[in-house]
Amino acid sequence: MHATTRLTAPSQGEEPAALATEIIGGPVGRFAAIGRRGWTYVAALLSAAASVLVALDVAQKGHCVEDGWGSPGALWRACYSDLPVAATGSHGGTPWSVGGAGHSQPVLTAMLTWVVQQFTPTGGGLAAQRIYFALGAVIIVLLIALSTVATASMARSTPWLAAHVALSPVLITAALVSFDVLGVALATVGMALWARKQPLAAGVLLGAAVMSRTYPLVIIAAIAMVALRDRAQEALVRMLAGVAAAVVVCLGLAYLLGGDPLDPYRMWWHQAPGYGSLSYLLSVAGHPLPAISASVVAILGWAIAVLLGLYLSGRPAERTQVAPLALTMLVIVLLTGKSMSVQTCVWVLPLLALSAMRWRDHLMWAGAEIAYFVMTWMYIASPTNPAKAMPGAAYSFFVLIRAIAYVGVAWASWESARDLPEDPVEAYSEPAVATGAAAALSSRE
Repeated sequence: MHATTRLTAPSQGEEPAALATEIIGGPVGRFAAIGRRGWTYVAALLSAAASVLVALDVAQKGHCVEDGWGSPGALWRACYSDLPVAATGSHGGTPWSVGGAGHSQPVLTAMLTWVVQQFTPTGGGLAAQRIYFALGAVIIVLLIALSTVATASMARSTPWLAAHVALSPVLITAALVSFDVLGVALATVGMALWARKQPLAAGVLLGAAVMSRTYPLVIIAAIAMVALRDRAQEALVRMLAGVAAAVVVCLGLAYLLGGDPLDPYRMWWHQAPGYGSLSYLLSVAGHPLPAISASVVAILGWAIAVLLGLYLSGRPAERTQVAPLALTMLVIVLLTGKSMSVQTCVWVLPLLALSAMRWRDHLMWAGAEIAYFVMTWMYIASPTNPAKAMPGAAYSFFVLIRAIAYVGVAWASWESARDLPEDPVEAYSEPAVATGAAAALSSRE
């Protein structure tokens, strides 16, 4: 498979993409004028297609939409979602009122949860839950579209890579579980602004992403390492100033509203290992790891990720790109973390796209994710019907398979990224001499 064809026309260069296009008429023709309509056309097309994936997720959760999100039905039908649960909270007040999301969610996610709640009827019945779920689905579609457009804008010569964000099968199961895509969208737009040489604005968006989900700290670290390598200290300082400003504003706003935005992080410190983490396997085996010990392991995981990132970004023999570096660091953080929820998969989609991941590798990872998604609910439901539930040993097997899948895509990202003509996120280095796929792509422009 020619690298150039794979990047510019996936239906010609990758068999999974070619097979998928059969439902819309087959692969693009040999003499088609590829790229004539520009990246904005591709971004618009993929954004519209993403809504179909979210609609399939609504269908996947159809049982809960019809009968409610109560346990154990929502578990056995694998249709549980955090979204309708928020509809039961009190209206008015602030996200940090009694029962508000501010006590368990980062600032911006808590605020989004609260805002949507204000548009739902009081009482928290099934009607209110349905309305909250519907509003949440619309917001999530828009956030995925925003992530898709931002990804395509970074890969202007190869915009179809954004299909890894818009058309990933994991959206069918995980997109509507929570508002995690808020952090994904903010982080992706932040990377796009960095790539457009707007470091202050990029920092503001990345800081806002951290206030939605903690994982964008990994992306910030990867960008910083590459910027230091490229001697872009001035741009890096401006970006970090933007990050700091966004964090301070969000924390200050929470305090002004009478809340304590540090509550979720204190709660995390004292929480025992949760579903999906490798440390939780000790709990399944009957030897649970103490909460504080698990917290220490998670912090060590961050330290290992940073040290490995510094080594990889400083190698003189190979010019490390931001996306595979961030993906590798993120996988280390996830596998050493205290929990790894079923919706974690949406975090990595822009990084898969920006690493030019091959669809074969993407689909293998997605298959492991979807299998784990189903098996998790069957395991969680075990107290209601042990004979019907997933045994602990089988659940542990799927946790391990999922971990291997994450290691696999991180490993594959380094090879696939070599096919790119340039780093989509890197913005402050001297252009390299085009060779191989890069030269071929440049000749087509």
